[in-house]
Amino acid sequence: MRHFKPTLKYIRVGISCCGDDWIQTESSRYDLERLGCVPAEQDGDANLLIIQGSLNPLLLGEVVKFYEAMPLPRYVMAVGTCACGGGLFPGGEEGELPVNVYVTGCPPRPEAIMNGVISLREVQS
Repeated sequence: MRHFKPTLKYIRVGISCCGDDWIQTESSRYDLERLGCVPAEQDGDANLLIIQGSLNPLLLGEVVKFYEAMPLPRYVMAVGTCACGGGLFPGGEEGELPVNVYVTGCPPRPEAIMNGVISLREVQS
C-alpha cells in the first residue's frame, strides 16, 4: 500500500444527511485515518474543507472567509449531490470555492467518500 506523507486535516460543513455516511467513513469498518485523513484539532490547522449539503448565500460567505483563512496548500471536497449540484435547490452561488474533488451520490457511500480522499491524495502528491 502507498504511504502518504503529509496528513490531511479536515473540517467539514455538514448541513445535510451526508453526515451519517461521513460518520460511517470515520468508523473502524472503513477507517479513514489509514489514508492519512484526520479531523483537525483546531480550525486553523485544517487544510481540507469538506462541504456536505447546499450552501445558502449567508453560509457561503462564512465558509469562503474560513477557506481564505486556511493555510496553504488547501483543498476542498464536495460530498453528496446537494454540494456537487445543488440537490433539490439548484441555482445557488457557484464558483465561489475552487473544488478539488467531487463525490456524488445521495447519500454517497463510504467507499465513494474514501475514493474521493484517495483522488485528493493523488492530487496532493
